[in-house]
Amino acid sequence: MTVTRRVFVSGAMAAPFLAQLGGATPAAASSPLDTTFSLLDGSCEIRLTELARTRLAAEGIKVQPVAPSTAVLGADGKTVEGVTMPPEYATGTISPLGQPGQGAGRMLGGVVLRDSKARMEITGIRGSVPDGRIFAFLKVDDEWLGEQPVYASDPSAMRLSVEPGAPGKPTTLKGSGIPLTPTQQGVDAFADAFGVALFTVADKVFTASVTGRAWPVPTLPV
Repeated sequence: MTVTRRVFVSGAMAAPFLAQLGGATPAAASSPLDTTFSLLDGSCEIRLTELARTRLAAEGIKVQPVAPSTAVLGADGKTVEGVTMPPEYATGTISPLGQPGQGAGRMLGGVVLRDSKARMEITGIRGSVPDGRIFAFLKVDDEWLGEQPVYASDPSAMRLSVEPGAPGKPTTLKGSGIPLTPTQQGVDAFADAFGVALFTVADKVFTASVTGRAWPVPTLPV
């Protein structure tokens, strides 16, 4: 990487979690000096933390991907510990100092949590800046519960490496170690589905990593 700095591309690239790119103090609005990026392609991996894996395993709750997401396997090559999701769309701004401005995006596919009694499907994960919440559509067994804010991420927790492309080529963006915690709505939905409250809003349940290629959008004169 030629440059490493704090940047934002949008919620869809990290779902959950790209909604929250940025520095210690997220910008509430874009300035005329901000650069707007539009995502060309990429992926977002969300992996269960050790805490989440241990608690889910103790209850016999397993993880499965929802197409077009693909499974992220553990060290044994069999256990699903997360999913990799492609983006549906993503746009966002980056300040000259690498801080987030305004942006939004959504991921395709999602994840299923299931045991012998219940099945919870979490799909259509989206986020926006400067909002810290990450929304998704929930389905428990055969009942759709609608779109709810199920996760949250700290805007100051993400760093992306930025590699400008050659002339005519897109910019490459990468980031890792983005912590995701459940919202109270997410905690309650899980407890209602499985009959047990395994997590609190302070627990880190997923860690997200993102990579993608994005085009800088030219600024038109006013």
